This record gives sequence, structure tokens and C-alpha cells, in this order.
Amino acid sequence: MPQEHESPHPEPQHPEPRHPESKDPAPPPRSSPGPEPSDLVPSRLALGPRRDRIVLVGSLGILSAVSPMATDMYLASLPQMAQWFGAPASLVQLTLTAYMVGMAAGQFLLGPLSDVLGRRRLMIAGNLVFLLSSAGIILAPDVRLVLALRLLQGVAGAAGVVIARAVVSDIARGRRAAQLYSVLSLITSLAPVVAPLAGGVIASVADWRTAFAVLTVFGAVMLACSVLVVPETLPPDARSRGGLGRTLRNAGAVLGDRPFTLYALSFAFAFGALFSYISASSFVVQNVLGFSALGYSVVFALNACGSIVTGVVNTRIVGTRSPESLLLAGVTGLAVFSGLNLALALLGAVGTVTLALIFLAQSCMGFVLGNAVALAQRRAQAVQLAGTGAAVVGTGQFVMAGLVTPLTGLGGEDTAVPMLVCMAGCAVVSVLLVLRARRH
Repeated sequence: MPQEHESPHPEPQHPEPRHPESKDPAPPPRSSPGPEPSDLVPSRLALGPRRDRIVLVGSLGILSAVSPMATDMYLASLPQMAQWFGAPASLVQLTLTAYMVGMAAGQFLLGPLSDVLGRRRLMIAGNLVFLLSSAGIILAPDVRLVLALRLLQGVAGAAGVVIARAVVSDIARGRRAAQLYSVLSLITSLAPVVAPLAGGVIASVADWRTAFAVLTVFGAVMLACSVLVVPETLPPDARSRGGLGRTLRNAGAVLGDRPFTLYALSFAFAFGALFSYISASSFVVQNVLGFSALGYSVVFALNACGSIVTGVVNTRIVGTRSPESLLLAGVTGLAVFSGLNLALALLGAVGTVTLALIFLAQSCMGFVLGNAVALAQRRAQAVQLAGTGAAVVGTGQFVMAGLVTPLTGLGGEDTAVPMLVCMAGCAVVSVLLVLRARRH
């Protein structure tokens, strides 16, 4: 079994065999295919190949799930928070924006920094700060301090998301990487089922601070995963050198690759469509459609189940179908269902059909998230900047989420149209970007 300090081997491209008479120079020798991730990089628990794989990937999935946990857990409590602080709904919604801005900034900083310092130390530090900022929100006396702590919480939470993706890039290539990213997306998809259901129960029996107490416990779980399970996957001799200037040059290097940029943007806009729904759904479902806080949480969880089912399908077929074709199918479905929902809303048909089309649109995300990240990261791996690539992908994702959040609230608390406009617009742009990427 290779030791932890050995650098990962890229998956060979299997060039066509040369005929003896060919005068072309022989290609340089390629590395042999790397073993399965749990064999290449055992977890710190060293439980054996099969258990190691389960524990390591499961821990990375928990770290990747921090964003939906940190947002969906208190969505049902947003109206209650507005009353608690005596603040308008639009200001309370900015707690989502603050978190997303923090996630974007954190990923842009921590991803490239992990290429220089390694993965594990930054992951541990980020998870510790996430835990402390979650506890601080419980004690915050006004909404302005909550906004500041949510910003810090987002920066800290970015460590789990961006470094988990970079770890996958360190240990897997090609279709194997697409499968692992899909597994992470699948695990992450469980959070939008568990978090809103728990949040709905909390909103029904306790005040909003209880949701952040649960997040504090989740932060402790993430910290345990990073300390006890996830090993260092980037050896010192594979790390980048330099400071901020090198970080910016690395980001420029990956952004200079046109297919990388197109896939990263397609991922960001697809996530923007998803987050348009996430940020406004508590007001739309409760105020427009008349559901209770617990009823809203059940609706939210059921919608998330659609992406879980398609995520399972994606992990099974991505080994035989190209990630490019699966991604195109996903964003196309997202655009079709979102556009139809908007058209019906403009005609005044808002009700059960709205929720049904949201369910279908969200189900398409199971074919989008893992494949888009894998295709973008494939390009970043080629220049040995997996951490920077993951940072750029994540930064775009959460910048888009931060932008759409205030837009979905422009029409007030009693209309679904702004949410559906943002969903349809982002989905259509994502389709155009994927089509453009395929031409490259």
C-alpha cells in the first residue's frame, strides 16, 4: 500500500499503439493507473481498505454538506427571526447573503492556500472557527452582529467545501473522480432533507437560536472528521510556492482555460437557480401558499429527495455515460421546468403545480452538481492546481448565491414571481454555457 506522502498518479489516457515503422517520437512513459482512493490514501483511522473508503468518503461528504446545513437549518425560522429582531424580511434574508459572501471569499482564499500549505491544517482551523462562530450567533443581541458572524461562519465553512473537493482531486482522476464527486453531491443532498425537517420542528417548538445550537454540534462533528479521519493528501513536494501574487497567478491560470471557466460558470448559474428557490422558499411556501413552518419543511425535504434519487442514478451511470452528456441533460431539464413554472405563475397559476415543477427542476440537479465540478476540476488537474480550481468553482457558486438572494425578495413576501424569474434566468444561462463548453 502506498504511503501517505506519495503523490497521486494521474489516470492514463491510453494512447493508440504505434506501429514499428512510425517515425514519431515515442511518448514519455505514463504512470500506471492509481488504485482506489481508500487504497491510495488511507484514512487516519486505518480501518482496512473497504471501511477506510466508506469512512473517508463519508467524512468528506459531511464536510461538503456544511453549506446546506448552515442555510436550510434555519429557513423555517426566518419569519420568526424577523419578528425577534424587529427587522424587515429583506434584512433577515441578508443573513443568507452574508453567509454566501463569506463562503465565496473563503473558498477563493483557502483553496489556493491549500495548494501552498497543504489540506489538513486549513481544514481543521476552518472547522474550529465555524464551531465558534455558530456558538456566537446564539448569543448575538442584534441582527447586525448576526450578519457579521454569518460572514465569518461562511469563510470558515468554506474550508470543508473547497478542501474536500481538492482532496478528491488529489486521489482520483477521470470517471472515478466524477463518481466520487457524485457521491459527495449525494451525501450533500441528504442535508436539504434532514436540515429543513429538523429546522421545521425547531421552529414549531423553540426559537430560532436552537437551530444554531444544532449547527454548533454539527461544527463539532466536522472538526472531529478533519482531526480524526481525513489525512493530508498533498505532499510537500507537490505544493505550490509563493504568496498572494502566486495565488492570483494560479487563479488566472485556471481561469485562462476556456472550458474550465465555462463549466465553472455553468455550475454557478445552475446553483443560482437552486439557491433562488432556497432563499425565497420559506416566504413563498408559508406566506403565498399558506403552509405552516413544519409543512414548509416537509415540502422542502420532499423536493430535496428528487435530487437524491437522480444523484443515485448519476453515480451508477456516470461510469458508462459521459459526464458532458449527463450535465447537458440536467441543465436542460432545469431550464425547461423552471421556465414552465414562471410562465404559469405569470398567468396566475400558483399552487400545487408550482411545487410539482420545483420538485422536477430540483431533481435535475442530481445530474448537474457532481458532473459540472468534475469537468471543471479535470482542467485544473492538468496544470496541478486542483485546490485553486476548486476555489474558483466554489467562489463562483457562492457569489451567484449571494447575488440572487436579495433579488428573490424584491417583490416582497407575498409573491413567487421574483423567485421563479431568477430560477428560470439562471437555468437558461447555464444551458448556454454548457453548450458553449461542449464546442471546446
